[in-house]
Amino acid sequence: MLYKPLFIRDVYVKRNLVMAPMAGITDAPFRALAKDGGAGMVCTEMISAKALLYRDRKTLKMLRLSKAEQPVCVQLFGAEPAAIAEAARIVEAAGADVLDINFGCPVPKITKAGAGAKLLKNEQAMTAIMEAAVKAVTIPVTIKIRTGLTEKDNVAPRIVQLAQESGISAVTVHGRAAEHGHSGKPDLGAIKEAVVNAHIPVIGNGGITDEISAGHFLKETGCAGLMIGRGAIGNYSIFNRIEQYLDTGTVGREPSWEERIALLKKHALMSLGCYGEPYGFIHLRKIAPFYLKGLPNAAKIRSRFNTIIRFTELDELFKEIWQSPYFENETL
Repeated sequence: MLYKPLFIRDVYVKRNLVMAPMAGITDAPFRALAKDGGAGMVCTEMISAKALLYRDRKTLKMLRLSKAEQPVCVQLFGAEPAAIAEAARIVEAAGADVLDINFGCPVPKITKAGAGAKLLKNEQAMTAIMEAAVKAVTIPVTIKIRTGLTEKDNVAPRIVQLAQESGISAVTVHGRAAEHGHSGKPDLGAIKEAVVNAHIPVIGNGGITDEISAGHFLKETGCAGLMIGRGAIGNYSIFNRIEQYLDTGTVGREPSWEERIALLKKHALMSLGCYGEPYGFIHLRKIAPFYLKGLPNAAKIRSRFNTIIRFTELDELFKEIWQSPYFENETL
């Protein structure tokens, strides 16, 4: 049986299927939906350590956690050990069960600041950050990395060893090099190399979109669990379906377009409750295309959705979707 519980030091994760941290996406409403879909652990968006220290209002709001989310992981990014340590204390006080440090983000804004994937080529700096975070808090500290800056350079095995020596409790390895972003197939062999001599859980990430890809990923790498990101957007039952597949070999049914539209409406209402008007709707503009991808007349619906700033406009759009031929004769 490939499905099993996951222990991150003393934190018990009932399912070894984790929702990935995604900037601008994995806020409180999203985490609640992923939890309903069967995620064993959910993660916040990537949070700036310095912004936390400055007590930035928007950043502090990202730290609003609920008991219903537990176990919940908060991910930080930064390049200075002292800042990471102090931010880690704030995260622990906010009620996080696990603290994660991002060493894999390839976005230029992050790497130019010396954080994210930029740190993959600086073992000394990475070690200092990891040790500072571990000493600062009592909750488990994990890290998320890429296989390397380029596909020719698999640094994952070495970083896993450094992480173990620094007191890190688990490592998530995204199977693509930073230079590839989210494009191309993950290098499962590179992850397997990181797993072989690991004494802490190694969680695999990248390119997991359904039960078949999840099962293949686990079999090929031997990793302790899976972290799923974009494949779960608007498709939250993917966690339950993967669990079912790993237990029984049965492939479940993906959400129908009617169910996806209903989920989008539910998500919008949750976002409205969290942020109010108009930001509750503005925040979803980045996420809505994932719900609508492949649906007939998706472009028309997305265009309308991107103009909504009031609940009355949202309600009218969904009435039109159900009452008019949006889903006839056109496929995107």
